[in-house]
Amino acid sequence: MFIKIAQYTIVDQMRSKSFYLLLAMSVGLLFLMRGCYSANYAINGQQIEGIGYASRVIFQIIVMGMLLMVSMISMRIFTRDQTDGSVQMFLSRPVQRWEYVLGRIIGTWLLTSGFMLLLHLTLFSIVWSHTGVINFGYILASLVCSVNLLFIAAAVCLFSLFMPGFISALFAMGLLGTGFISDGGHQLLNSQMVAALSPSTTEISPALWRIFYPKLFMVQAYADALISKSDFINLGPVHPLINILAFILLLISLTLIIFNKRSI
Repeated sequence: MFIKIAQYTIVDQMRSKSFYLLLAMSVGLLFLMRGCYSANYAINGQQIEGIGYASRVIFQIIVMGMLLMVSMISMRIFTRDQTDGSVQMFLSRPVQRWEYVLGRIIGTWLLTSGFMLLLHLTLFSIVWSHTGVINFGYILASLVCSVNLLFIAAAVCLFSLFMPGFISALFAMGLLGTGFISDGGHQLLNSQMVAALSPSTTEISPALWRIFYPKLFMVQAYADALISKSDFINLGPVHPLINILAFILLLISLTLIIFNKRSI
């Protein structure tokens, strides 16, 4: 039943004309930015291949936009269902509460992941047309980044059970921002560029909480390594995908526990 609810969630969101308008505008913007792909860039005094560097930056911009989109959609799922009576309609049928919760979360995740994959496929085709090289790293990296979308969807849905929708989205984006500042700052301080500017700087060991904090930034860093086919330097003993999947399981479990105790 949760698969049927997930399908209903996708169809319900795709009924909106603004969904197709946003998709068309996003794809059109990627084609309008084609001049960025052939530009020349210099980083730390070294010439960087324009199309490789620009496409990786645009890839991450797409992911950040989709993280914002999934938080905006997720923050009103349970509230809207409670207001218009959809949750009563679902639960009056042979549907368990866990099926309803999972169906809503998974449906939202599949919708936004599909949206993101279409944009990344467009980026993949543009790079292919410019270079003549097929880099399937873009597709694999998109699938990897979809794990972050599921984390944000689960976090916003959990927070929306006991706080207003917009505040729940802000809390989830706060988790995202804290991880990006923490892990991104640590990666920057230990990068080769900073080492070249300050040769006497010693490597800074991460604090314990950084090792166990949700590795949203490191997932996207891993995705970037798949695109550039470079070595991935992890922060901590656990791979970021395992870290995020563990937090997703925790968030969904807490959502199910709290939702089961609510009166409908």
